[in-house]
Amino acid sequence: MRLLLFFSVLALIFVNGWTDAPNAIAGVVATGSMPYRAAAWMAGACNLAGALLFCLLGGQVARTILNLAAFSQSGKSGFCALAGCFLSVVLFAAAAWFWGIPTSESHGLMAGMLGSSLALDGESAVRWQDWQPVLAGLFLSIGLGFLLGWSGYRLAGPVLRRLGEKRLSGWQKIGAAACAAMHGGQDGQKFAVMLGLVWSITAKVPPSASRPDPIAAALCAAAMGLGTLCGGRRIIQKTAVEMVQIDKSQGAAADLASAGALLVLSFMGLPVSTTHTKTAALV
Repeated sequence: MRLLLFFSVLALIFVNGWTDAPNAIAGVVATGSMPYRAAAWMAGACNLAGALLFCLLGGQVARTILNLAAFSQSGKSGFCALAGCFLSVVLFAAAAWFWGIPTSESHGLMAGMLGSSLALDGESAVRWQDWQPVLAGLFLSIGLGFLLGWSGYRLAGPVLRRLGEKRLSGWQKIGAAACAAMHGGQDGQKFAVMLGLVWSITAKVPPSASRPDPIAAALCAAAMGLGTLCGGRRIIQKTAVEMVQIDKSQGAAADLASAGALLVLSFMGLPVSTTHTKTAALV
């Protein structure tokens, strides 16, 4: 059972890199500023940097996630509930990837936690008062991403278009790297704290309420990076080619806007989705 629990959380992190993390590099790949393989390696490195940085800064998002539901005092039932939560998100994300649908494993994880905790101990296992940041993050990730993407291009678009192809590509690479780092900062915290929760349940010790362990954050970033390398092209095709058609100036503005939105929301301790934020900024 313990092996199943560890396998399921690592599978979830891998699938996040497979289906969610590619959105951070969707623009830079779609416009031809970087080939996919190079962009994926860059995303993996930036995921690691972002995950470690935000865990060392205190892990506000991680604490928000940890407070949503109680699993650690439920013994084998808690094992099963958490494994069911993780595996359900893996299956959902894999099906969405097959159809090329961009999804958020962050919100899938939180929804899975809600369903599993309700099945485990009913409403008493859910800390309803701690779900307000989740709802706020859901709406703000879309609203702030769209607002910064629209206003950023309106203000900086004329300047960006005069830079020339080479300099535009450079700015787009910077924006994509920043967005990938912020994805690591957001999702690295979420999944690092899930790894910590799994460890606390298997070791029968209370989960840490301070901040995610940097080793867990590094492991999460590595699993996400491996997932991105293994297959994110289908999501990029859907997000940055079929849904919208962008040039390099629009891509640079969207990358920088989504990175800025994720930075602000992360410091607010709100769990948000890179997919939602980046897609809103691209639109």
